[in-house]
Amino acid sequence: SKMQWSSAISMVVFAWLFAAFWSVMPLLGWGQYDYEPLRTCCTLDYSKGDRNYVTYLFALSIFNFMIPGFIMLTAYQSIQQKFKKTGHYKFNTGLPLKTLVICWGPYCLLCFYAAVENVMFISAKYRMIPAVIAKTAPMVNAFVYALGNENYRGGIWQFLTGQKIEKAEVDNKNK
Repeated sequence: SKMQWSSAISMVVFAWLFAAFWSVMPLLGWGQYDYEPLRTCCTLDYSKGDRNYVTYLFALSIFNFMIPGFIMLTAYQSIQQKFKKTGHYKFNTGLPLKTLVICWGPYCLLCFYAAVENVMFISAKYRMIPAVIAKTAPMVNAFVYALGNENYRGGIWQFLTGQKIEKAEVDNKNK
């Protein structure tokens, strides 16, 4: 079934309000922002390690990493089962969850480690690596969805080269 505009708009508004809530909390005193180790922009201040930081970190991780990861896992497993029933494999359903874990996993590990131990002994350059990897997530997701789906991939190829990918030859061989 097709999604209604009202549902789509409600989901977008919820996503923006959810993101705003978690972004504003450090400004209101739950958690704290500080400059990243190389002073290029700000991030969570994981040098504190106090109770305020730990409670914010665990809540943030559960609601922004673990629950979305679980939702992605169950949703894409459902899609995979549908693909198996229909015999159409148009997308690698495990890739989006792997992308989430690869892009955000190192940052979450650093923050969790900072909750129990002092991370200031790690070089500033090494502490920047997880943040930089996490910031690549939107770009990686765009590539995953654009290049992982044959319909989008064909459209991108046609846009870039002006040539349409011929699927008729493959379909005729199967018949």
